[in-house]
Parts: sequence; structure tokens; C-alpha cells
Amino acid sequence: MPDPCVRVLLGRSLARALAQAGVEDARGTFTPVTGVFSGRPLVSVPVCGPRDVRATVSRAEGASWWWGATSVHERLRWVRCLGRALGVHRTALVAVLTESCGLGPADAHAECLHASRIPRAHARAALLGPRSAPDASCLSLLRRAGQPFVVFSSVDAARPLASLLEGALPALLSGVAVVTVVDHRSAVPALAAVMAARGAGLPRHVWQLSICGPEDEDLAALRSVLAEHTQGAVPQCCQDLVSPRRRAPGLLVLRHDGNVRAAARGALTACFGRAGRGCAATPLVLVHTSLLPAFLADLSRRLACFTPVSALPERGQSERLASWTRGVIDGGADVVWPRAPHPALVIGVPRPLLLLAPGHAASPPTPPTGPASLVVRFSAWSEALDVMRRGGPHLSVYTRTSRGQLWPQFASLPAAHIALNRPSGAGLPPGLPLAALRSL
Repeated sequence: MPDPCVRVLLGRSLARALAQAGVEDARGTFTPVTGVFSGRPLVSVPVCGPRDVRATVSRAEGASWWWGATSVHERLRWVRCLGRALGVHRTALVAVLTESCGLGPADAHAECLHASRIPRAHARAALLGPRSAPDASCLSLLRRAGQPFVVFSSVDAARPLASLLEGALPALLSGVAVVTVVDHRSAVPALAAVMAARGAGLPRHVWQLSICGPEDEDLAALRSVLAEHTQGAVPQCCQDLVSPRRRAPGLLVLRHDGNVRAAARGALTACFGRAGRGCAATPLVLVHTSLLPAFLADLSRRLACFTPVSALPERGQSERLASWTRGVIDGGADVVWPRAPHPALVIGVPRPLLLLAPGHAASPPTPPTGPASLVVRFSAWSEALDVMRRGGPHLSVYTRTSRGQLWPQFASLPAAHIALNRPSGAGLPPGLPLAALRSL
């Protein structure tokens, strides 16, 4: 019997919810989802295999004919209804995001608030149309009528609801069917979103889910089959859907002319928010030597008042974090916070860890997923740029230098999301995936 909050979201019949999401005939085994904080069983969901994915895509191709023939007016009306439907059971949704996905109550509420804004933002972007052709009618079909078209998306486990909608809505508003790969812990909020979409008027099989198992190989297998049988992937933040691999870490950089208090405030969010497992997390912090004492003192004061709320729900995450910490400390790193060992306040919720790497910027070891931050000092801007060239897609720089002076230096960096004097945010502007889908 599913958990009461799961029953509120999915109804009394789990089979009906699975059927609406296109996983009613999954041949894989059922994987139990247990509460991250309570440990009680919430629900069991079927794990999809490659053969199930091929059947899902086949159904989506058939549904795409009908959905692609609808007008943009109808799709805009549908997405507005979806936005209203998502807010009906918010209390139950917050409870499920907490227990199933490991988000603390504050993070779960923030996730629901962010998700509620996404349908409106995508509807506005679709209505405005491409800015490069303002005289073109935005009410024309975004692809040729009658052409079967299916794309796929994925879900970020730290942003299960927002990333789900960011990946599916651009395709659905473009008249395209979509298959979303969902991890087993994010399955319940994903099923609730698909049921809300169906209730708002979306035809059957236009939006379907493929639930992967807890192992990384399960996710890779589903993505490879989807890449072969669909017409492409929806552009999403920090997700290489075709060839998933461990990405380089995000970076937060405090230059010699940056604001120490603003950088410490941003680091608290970027390094330790949602247990440090969001795609925009920046576990490596580069600080100019002249500002290092003030930065560490300010961030330590903030950590003393910081109460972690989100957990690391997957098996082995805490062990990997502890093993990495021991290795870095053995290599000469200093523990800045906590000053003395403290037990976790809540089972499964790790305390923040702040380390200072020895020496200057070179090749700092990347922390694994978790609320751990490694501070690396640098004395020359060229040293920081060298580390930034090996960084990931998210970069946050605190400085008083003008954007015009810095942007030419950033041109060769791999970072796709660069923020000045604020933490780097997750997600793509709605217009980008909409424009990319038009060009497929």
C-alpha cells in the first residue's frame, strides 16, 4: 500500500498512474522507494529496460501526430491549466519531495515555488516567439504538421520537479512528444506531474516516463537507447544526455577586488545548499591570498548559524565523501569548519565541511557530491584562470572589475553559466530550448 501522501498525489491506483505515464507494461522488476528521513516504504516503482523504451518511443510517435496538429493557442491554454493543476496538492508534494528525494522542508517548498513559475515562463517565451524574426507569426506550428517527432529529457535529482518541467515543457509547447528519464526516487513527483498534465488536457502518450534503476549503468542504458530511437534531446542545464559522464566542478572565485561578505554569503548557498548536490553547486572556491583570512572568518560565522536540512539519499554518497575528506586531510589540507567533530542533527543529513587546500592554485582535488567545499588560495589572476579553464559549466566571480574587461578573458572558458557577484543559478532560460527545438 503506498504512503498516504503518495496516494494523495497518484490516487488509490498506482497502476492507473503508471499507465498514464506510459510505464504500465514495464517488464523490469519493481524497485522500492523508502523514505530518506523516516525509512518507511513509500511505494514500489517498475524499472524500465531498453525493450520498454523502444515501445514507449513507438507510442510517442503515434501520439505526436495528433499533438503536433494542435494550434499553439491550444497548447498555451493547456500549459496554463497545468500550472494551476500543479498547485492543487502542494502540501503532499512537499512531503513527497522531502521523503522520496531527500530535500529538507525549506528546500522542498523552494522547489515547489520554482516549479510553479516554470509553466508561466515557458508560455510567455513560446508566445513571444523568436526575437530574430519578430514579424513571423508565433501562432504557426513550430514543425511540419503530420511529422512524427519525439525527443527525450532527463531529471536532476536535486531539482526533481523544476528540471522535469524545464525538460518537458519546451518540447510539449513545440508540438513534440517527449520521453523523460527519471530516477526511481524522483518517480513519484514525476508521475504526479504527468497526471496533472493529462488532467489539464494533454493527450495520452504525448509525455511518457522511463524509470531507471539505482545504478549508473541503468541510466546510461536508457539514455543510449533513447538517443538511438528519438530525434534528439531537449537542451537542459548541465546534462549531457547522450554521453553522461562525471562533469568538472563548478567554481566560485573571489578576486582581490571582490566583496568578501557577498562572496561568503554566496558560497554558503552555492556550496552547501541542498546538501551540495545541485547542478549549480560550486564545491571549489578560489580566493585571493589577500582576502583569504577575512573570507574564511566570515564564512565560518555563517556556517555557525547554518542548519543543514537536505540529505544525500543515494547509497554510498556519505561514504565517498568521508573517504575523500580523509585523503585530502592526509594530503595537507586544513579543516576550517567544523572546528570540532559534531554528530549530525538529523539522520542522513551531513554537516557542512569547509577545507583549506595547501599551497596555491594548481590541480585541486574535486570534492564528490555533498556539502563539502575546498578553498584554494591564489596570488595571481593567471593562476585562477588556469583552474577555471579546467572547471565545469557553472562559474561565479566576485569582483568590482567591469564585465567588459572580464568577458574577453572568459571567452575561452568551458563555463556556460557565468555569474558576477552572485551564485550561479541552475536552469536554462525558456527561450533557449524552444529555439533549439525549432532548429531540429
